[in-house]
Amino acid sequence: MPLFNMLKGCIEKNNFKWTTKAESTLQEIKKVLHALPTLASPIPGEVLQVYLSTSKDAISSVLTVDRQGRQLPVYFVSRALQGPEMNYPVIEKLVLSLVYAARRLRRYFQAHQIEILTNYPIKQILLKPETSGRLAKWAMDLGEHDITYHPRASIKGQAQADFLLEVPGELQQEATKADNQVRSKKEDNQRWTLYTDGASSKEGSGAGLILTSLMGEELTCALRFDFHTSNNEAEYEALLAGLRLVVTMGAERVTALTDSRLVANQVTWELETKDKRMEKYVKAVQQITSTLKSFEIKQISRGSNKRADALSKLASTCLRHLSKEVLVEVLKERSIDERQVNSLSIAQPNWMTPIIDYLQHGILPDDHAVARKTRIRAPQYAMIKGTLYRKGHTAPWLKCTDGAAGKLALKEPHAGSAGAHEGARALTGKVLRMGLYWPDIHQDAVELTRTCME
Repeated sequence: MPLFNMLKGCIEKNNFKWTTKAESTLQEIKKVLHALPTLASPIPGEVLQVYLSTSKDAISSVLTVDRQGRQLPVYFVSRALQGPEMNYPVIEKLVLSLVYAARRLRRYFQAHQIEILTNYPIKQILLKPETSGRLAKWAMDLGEHDITYHPRASIKGQAQADFLLEVPGELQQEATKADNQVRSKKEDNQRWTLYTDGASSKEGSGAGLILTSLMGEELTCALRFDFHTSNNEAEYEALLAGLRLVVTMGAERVTALTDSRLVANQVTWELETKDKRMEKYVKAVQQITSTLKSFEIKQISRGSNKRADALSKLASTCLRHLSKEVLVEVLKERSIDERQVNSLSIAQPNWMTPIIDYLQHGILPDDHAVARKTRIRAPQYAMIKGTLYRKGHTAPWLKCTDGAAGKLALKEPHAGSAGAHEGARALTGKVLRMGLYWPDIHQDAVELTRTCME
């Protein structure tokens, strides 16, 4: 890098200036050239390891092979970072180093199984659902190769010992400091706000909810209870309904605002719960909030909660007065009443099982061919709250289902009194627009249409 920096702007000969730092760098390069390591030639079928390294200005990697307990170098590649690449996070620089090595050493990556030895979560970064932009592109580029990721253990060769640190200490400290600042800033900006209020009268009981998202969008909801409640119980029902809505929307950090002093103080354990029913409500709130990363409840004045209060009173008196923009839900039973749960049958393995095992636990099938196919297909899918989805770049993500449920989904739009009896291609497109996917969707559609014709 000192030589590169010295040559910048030296179009004219008069601008060239030789510095002491450049001289010391040149001498170091000469010493390295006099003691170059002997490169090994890989044997077909051998597993090759890759070490990655990044600094503030450059990325590099080394391809090695393990023979008789010694790691022998096969190839070294490196290049300087340019322009915006110097501002990439450390983890993205390491992924860029891997992508650059895969492109330069493509023949090695295609002919051998590759092990990436690193202490950074590169695999999780490439497979996480939020991956987008350049990381998604890099994940697709790397998906064609047989790559596994392992923690970096002790290096068994002097050539690799002289290799740069995975991440230099100064850069690692800067990255950690920057990540902490970004994380704290994101936590402040990623809090959802929930306004709740409950009302009980002779005409009925109801609740009003106003949920404000991170982008400032508001979701307004009114609840009507088909059971008698006191004012305090209505306040708790409103809070529980709001928390269920928060979990459904995928929020992780929530601030709940209520004008009930009793609810706000009992949830934070500042007031005791002497009534058994109130104690059940508090436990129900604690059970839902335990699934959130951060939850905070505050008491506000009635004047600051006018909108939620108006919704609760309208819902408790007459639903017809509410605007069409307000979602109305009728609760048939209390949130603290015990519900009967039917036993669930154990799910049988299907085409999604190996992909789910790999995405969640990194487990691959024993068959090498099936394992390689699973590793290549995995970046096309993502796990969200225990459900497998197929990613789409220009279309919405599709919910994956097994073959039995998929065939039922095909029969619904095809047959029946409202069925149009379309062809296989039209039927496949209709099911995809429903948001469902399984690999044999078109084949099952062809069989269904052929059976109906016969």
